[in-house]
Amino acid sequence: MVEVGFDRKSLIINGERRLILSGAMHYYRLPSPEIWRHRLRRMKELGLDTVDVYFYWGYHSPAPGVYDFSGFRDVDRLLDMIEEEGLYLMARPGPYICSEVDGGGFPAWLLTKPGLKLRCRENARFVYDPEYMKYAREWWEQIVPRIARRDNLILFQIENEYHFMPTPKGALLALQKTLQRRMGTNAIFNLQMRKPVKAVLQYLQKRAMRGVGYKQSNRYMKELYAWSRELGVTVPIFHNDIEGAMQRFVDADIAGIDDYPIKTFDVDWQGRDHVFGTLDLMEQGHAALGKDCPLLIGELQGGWFDPWGGKGFAVIRRRLGPAAIDMTLKTALSQGAGVISVFMTCGGTSFGHVASPDVYTSYDYGAPISEGGRPTARGEAMKRFVSFARRHEKELLESEAVGLQCAISPRLHCISRRTPSGKRFIYIRNGGKTAESIMLGPNRIGMSPSTMMVLVVNDQDEVLDRCDPATDTAEYVFPYTELPKLSPWKFGIPHLPLDPDYDDSDWTLVPAGQPLDIDSIGVHYGFVWYRARLKDPISGFKLDARHCWAAYFNGRLLAAFDNHKNRLATGDDMAETVDVRIPRSDFVKGGNVLTVLCESLGHNKGFLEDLHNKRGIVSFRAGRNKIDWRVRGGLLPGEIGMTPRADFSALRLSGEEEVETPHEWPANKHGIGLYQTRFSLDLEGPDNPPLGLDVPSADEKAVIYLNGWLLGRFWGSAGPQMIYYLPPGLLNWKGENHLAIALWRWEQPGRIGRVHLEIQP
Repeated sequence: MVEVGFDRKSLIINGERRLILSGAMHYYRLPSPEIWRHRLRRMKELGLDTVDVYFYWGYHSPAPGVYDFSGFRDVDRLLDMIEEEGLYLMARPGPYICSEVDGGGFPAWLLTKPGLKLRCRENARFVYDPEYMKYAREWWEQIVPRIARRDNLILFQIENEYHFMPTPKGALLALQKTLQRRMGTNAIFNLQMRKPVKAVLQYLQKRAMRGVGYKQSNRYMKELYAWSRELGVTVPIFHNDIEGAMQRFVDADIAGIDDYPIKTFDVDWQGRDHVFGTLDLMEQGHAALGKDCPLLIGELQGGWFDPWGGKGFAVIRRRLGPAAIDMTLKTALSQGAGVISVFMTCGGTSFGHVASPDVYTSYDYGAPISEGGRPTARGEAMKRFVSFARRHEKELLESEAVGLQCAISPRLHCISRRTPSGKRFIYIRNGGKTAESIMLGPNRIGMSPSTMMVLVVNDQDEVLDRCDPATDTAEYVFPYTELPKLSPWKFGIPHLPLDPDYDDSDWTLVPAGQPLDIDSIGVHYGFVWYRARLKDPISGFKLDARHCWAAYFNGRLLAAFDNHKNRLATGDDMAETVDVRIPRSDFVKGGNVLTVLCESLGHNKGFLEDLHNKRGIVSFRAGRNKIDWRVRGGLLPGEIGMTPRADFSALRLSGEEEVETPHEWPANKHGIGLYQTRFSLDLEGPDNPPLGLDVPSADEKAVIYLNGWLLGRFWGSAGPQMIYYLPPGLLNWKGENHLAIALWRWEQPGRIGRVHLEIQP
């Protein structure tokens, strides 16, 4: 077992000072042990020595006291692989992880506990909750011993991005709604790219550093720390504060922090040096804590997530380019960081219902290693940086910031750090729009716009080594592979709850007046069907359901609505209540059936105190009428839990026929149309090459199943995703595969474009 100590400069592993360069990988977004090792080796190729792993409580716990660590949830197997590949482990078990996952990592059943103060927070204040702590202890006892016994464990995190920020209400909520309406989904991030706003944030952060409330301590953090030690953790324990933190939490050995300089792609980040403003304060903020520990950056930007209706990861990857990761890494090093972990280093797939509502299926992230495991130009830039850092590891860690000893343009950002031997590391960043230069001794060194370099010089200003700006390199292209054609398809209309004669007697009964949200009825994830038999005519109803819904009367569509109004999924849902009318002429003798199909896009990730925002039917009002409902989870039979697998053998289909895509189904048919096909593969191995499924268009929403597993969700009017990575484990790369697409038609015709396989871009 490694011995891990630390001081102000770095970790000390087995008596040796080490610069830790780590990368984040989400096993719960890589649903196959076959590809875990592949990604680990890709990270080693970048020169990284450590793997940053979140452990997702909700992914392992479908019910209180029930835990699953089998199959693609087998974290012991993952941890074995990390050891076998000679990598260190940075473990981050929560209880809260954020990560753009459902509930921020909390199990959905936990959200049903009345009055529970999750994370010991209430109204942006600390409130200790022994009931919440009881459940947190249950998770700790399940996960921590698995981690603590690992010989390669070097760092252990408690909690994540803990802070006391108020959830927008009143005037603040009205401002948020206005910004999002006028500036789009990323309104808040767009504002942060503006120089005056960034200047204000920097001012507030500097002021906070001098305040008495900067260093925060509470019983929650102390107990998580004590539990970790009790359950066997012997290495340094840290907490990761949010970037630009006005509060830092110090109940850990090491106070970590994260930073994501570029969060919007509506505005070009290049030529805007102020975007690195909070990162430039890292060392100063760390010094203000007065802790004898290294500067640990628990998450340094390796890309950015993309929301429903976003730009798409191809755009994000292109706009960030190699320059963004190069400048971000060098700026972090200029601050004297001793631990840097790049989030994300490996992209992934939010299959099933893993995701929180602010992200869609792909979680490629624009990461150095793509969702399909492809090396990228951004990865090449990272590799060059790591190679430079490794050449000078000990001297970098021993360096101290000193004044400049060279002539420099005022438009350049420059930091000089001196080593005990007299060498200097000179970090020069040209964040502007024009070329600049510096004089170093008799030599003039040019700097192109939006670039950064590091020079290693001696006392005579002779350049001993350098890390030049990253340059665009060609993306890796897999050799041509002939892929099978997806043809023919079998199309049919499933016998579903829209049919008035559908037998729902085995569904759960929810009497009139009882809550109808998905957590109250025990469904928790994804789709839920609601059916009510009406004896007496009603003129209509008022419905608030989240996030998307369609209402049918006797099988005919009444209305469909996108109620995912807050695409950031932070704070209030900003949802609407819709007034739906039912023509009296639609009622028939002998009974009528009202059906509502709802799709939850997930519980908020809990960055603010919004984890209890309800999903499914939030409110239903039909005047004085009292209506009993029967409910069932899952779009298709067999869909249960976070990572469901549908039972296609149990489906009854009407009018089944062979078709080709593109295809349009009859205008008089509403609800769900099901396309199915089979294809065989004989590939060399997993991700050789990585395969994608191209769904160029569909009206309106489509759910994609691979060998029964719910793989992904398509949203025609929102987008942007059209190509879906087919992960090994769900995909049989040697043999036959079953592919199904359930098309949820709204007002539009039931149309789907030409669906085909391609190598994952």
